[in-house]
Amino acid sequence: MVNDKNANLNLVNKIELFEDLSADQKLTLTSILSPLYVKKKEFLFELGDPIHNIYFVAKGRVKIINKISPDKSCLKRILYPGDYYGEHSALNGEAYSHYLDYAVVMDKETEVLALPIGELKALFERNQELHTKVINTVLSNFKKLNDRLESVMLKKSKERIIDFLREMSIDVGKAVGYEMLIKHNLTHQEIADYTGISRQKVTTILNELKHEGVIHLERNSILVRDDKLLN
Repeated sequence: MVNDKNANLNLVNKIELFEDLSADQKLTLTSILSPLYVKKKEFLFELGDPIHNIYFVAKGRVKIINKISPDKSCLKRILYPGDYYGEHSALNGEAYSHYLDYAVVMDKETEVLALPIGELKALFERNQELHTKVINTVLSNFKKLNDRLESVMLKKSKERIIDFLREMSIDVGKAVGYEMLIKHNLTHQEIADYTGISRQKVTTILNELKHEGVIHLERNSILVRDDKLLN
């Protein structure tokens, strides 16, 4: 039991949202949060599932897919360690279901923490800063989605790929001298789903940028050599 609590506490400490909680509040969370170990390509939740929990990614990645029509889907969002999903249901008193979204685990070793919505609401009552953080996250995610929709609707394919590189540089990029290493771990098909471009076009544009000398391609990563590309 002690080992389980310590393991849960280690997971809690990986979630940025909880970093300002007191030690006692974090310990309380360890008994409320349910660790989920989901295999690669398995569903974290499916279309139509009622939203009972907020899901926090502690390790690995989860992709949120939006079902546009019976035969069309788009990659709406990628959750990285520290990210969470379902927070809108805690901010609104109405009952929600995963009406158009479903979630699929992307990595072999993925750890997710499930927090009942009622428990998060109780935390809000005791910690206004936490409530404000979640609201800011919702607004930030909405802006990202709006920017990406604008990119898909108004920009050419090459500009969309550059926008994708900018977003990934913020989310997972690491500075290497004057260059930026983006370990995205995405297939060209996933990049295509994310940007609304065909897989073949994604490959063509990335190769064009490589030949221009502004990026270097490695498996599952991109090194941006010209920082002007990201500005």
